[in-house]
Amino acid sequence: LNSLRDSRIKVIHQKNKGVSSARNSGLDVAQGRYVTFLDADDYLPPDALKLRCDYLDFHPEVDIVNGSVDVISRGKLQRRYVPDVEIMPLFTRLVRLDQRFFFSVNYMLRRSKIGAERFPVGISHCEDIIFFLLLASQSAGLMYGAVKDVVYTYCIQPDSAMANLDGIENGYLELLRVTKKIPRVRSGSRNCQCYKVTRIMFGEWVKRKRPLRALLSFFKIFRVFFFNK
Repeated sequence: LNSLRDSRIKVIHQKNKGVSSARNSGLDVAQGRYVTFLDADDYLPPDALKLRCDYLDFHPEVDIVNGSVDVISRGKLQRRYVPDVEIMPLFTRLVRLDQRFFFSVNYMLRRSKIGAERFPVGISHCEDIIFFLLLASQSAGLMYGAVKDVVYTYCIQPDSAMANLDGIENGYLELLRVTKKIPRVRSGSRNCQCYKVTRIMFGEWVKRKRPLRALLSFFKIFRVFFFNK
């Protein structure tokens, strides 16, 4: 990276403190109008940046833009995520974990909407949706839009972070805690979020043939949802 000769590129060296810390360091020095993120295992297809920049240029009312994602495993396409392309406020959709409006960290958004908000450190999962949820919960909110073009390639690795169920569970628990503290969240949306988190975690533990761990996960979610513990 140090050999790159391009004034637009800034290389930051730091100890490995996790993905949130890395993204936050990038946000601290970012100067462009728009910001997007790319995880280590993934890559951007040709024109992925241009397509979304053009969209934001053409739609000044939109703050954050989604796009289709190819999910790759062992070099083969497993599925293609296609988002909802309707322009609308993002907040409630994120609270409800609506997959039509959120896939991963692949959004592009206006840097002016980020301000001092940063990704939460100390968790290995759900840090992306917590970050975007907090942005969307602010008074001005985030207006959502999307392109149908593929703008991100998500690569599944056998030892990827998504294989860590304990980490995923801790991330979802933190999401529930953060959501509970946001005054704008309606009870119906919060109930929907809790139901989806419970279904996901219970199902994943059962799939790994650990029914007792599935029950413990249910108990943890129950305690956070009702008692914030």
